[in-house]
Amino acid sequence: MKKFLLSAATGALALAAASVTAPSQAALLNAPVPTNAYITLGGLNWAWAAPLDFNSVDLSYQSQFGWRLPTAQELLNAPSALDFLFAGANTPATGSDPVSGANWQFTSATLTGPAALAAPYFSFYRHGDWGNGPGSAGANVVPWAGQPGAQGFSESLVVRVASGVPEPSTWAMMLIGFAGLALTFSRKARREAAAA
Repeated sequence: MKKFLLSAATGALALAAASVTAPSQAALLNAPVPTNAYITLGGLNWAWAAPLDFNSVDLSYQSQFGWRLPTAQELLNAPSALDFLFAGANTPATGSDPVSGANWQFTSATLTGPAALAAPYFSFYRHGDWGNGPGSAGANVVPWAGQPGAQGFSESLVVRVASGVPEPSTWAMMLIGFAGLALTFSRKARREAAAA
């Protein structure tokens, strides 16, 4: 009986700790956002991050790559939904992205081809509501989350500086390269000292 109570108490503590540290609705994918799932405009990378306001955005993984919520000033120059349309974008007008499963819902006639959608990387959702995005000419077009007049169903954007924060793999490759150079110079110096 003591063992049962001890394991039950331990399990309850673990569950309580997890609920405090984990977001209530974590992003579906913890992976770097592919370049065809966001756009670059005005010196920033912009990702269509969620079909609802900022409360549905999870940056716990993506912040290490420089992604963050846009400031009010940045939102003054936010892209329109049409800016996310480009050949090679990750999410087709119909169907879904084969990598992330991202798909467009609540579409309008302006969704004429593939468009960049990163919702699974930033939210619990796989979809974006194209017809709510500013410039989409949808029935329920509202401002982006964070802009004046935004609603609870306003689509959310996230940003990062376009030059980007180097990904951990890039730092690792640089460190390995520097270590290789140091080793090469060290061996060369030893050979020269032995020859002298």
